Parts: sequence; C-alpha cells; structure tokens
Amino acid sequence: MSRCILLAISDQLSIHLGLREAQRIVDDILGGIIAGLIVLGYARLRMQFVAERLNTIALMNHHVRNALQVIRDARYVQPENQKLAEIVEYAVTRIDWALREILPGRITTHDNEGWKQRS
Repeated sequence: MSRCILLAISDQLSIHLGLREAQRIVDDILGGIIAGLIVLGYARLRMQFVAERLNTIALMNHHVRNALQVIRDARYVQPENQKLAEIVEYAVTRIDWALREILPGRITTHDNEGWKQRS
C-alpha cells in the first residue's frame, strides 16, 4: 500500500517539475529497474541466509548421527564396563559439543577432530 502511495507521489512530483510524457515514462522505467534491483538484492541475501541454515543443519546431522552410531554399536564391544563407559561418554560429549557449537552456527565446516579441542 505504501509503495502505491510513494509511486503516486513520485508521479505527481514529476508532473509538478514539468517533465514531459516521454520523460515521465523513462522516469517510471528507471524507478522500476531500481525497485527490481532492490528486490533482487533482498532475495539474494535471503537465499544466502537459508543456505547457511541448511549447512548448519547438515553439520548437526553429521555429528549427531556419528555419535549415535557409536552409542548404538557399543553393545557389540567386549563386556568390559570401563571400555563401554568410555565409548558412551565419548559419544555423549560429541553430541553435547554439536548442540552447543554447531547449532548456534559457531562452527561451519566438517571438522572431525576440532571438536575435541573445544570440549
């Protein structure tokens, strides 16, 4: 609604300034091009934001699934309680790190070993 009012004011200003019909048409075309470029810029920014969020989700999926795989396969390890406890703790620590670091967007690459230094 406000765009229509702005366009009407712009058109009336063009008439007031004495622009001829041909000049007003060129003015309208240039105004349309500028508006289109603004919308295009916004769309690109929005697409970049969505791509970054999808990357974050993919990283979360990668780390959480890897940690859950370790937990799921822990039952096949020899029944040494200490070893099993270490494996499960390792997986839980990785999931905790992924939730703290990747989900907020602090980490943006598939760094398989870097998470150990940050835990």
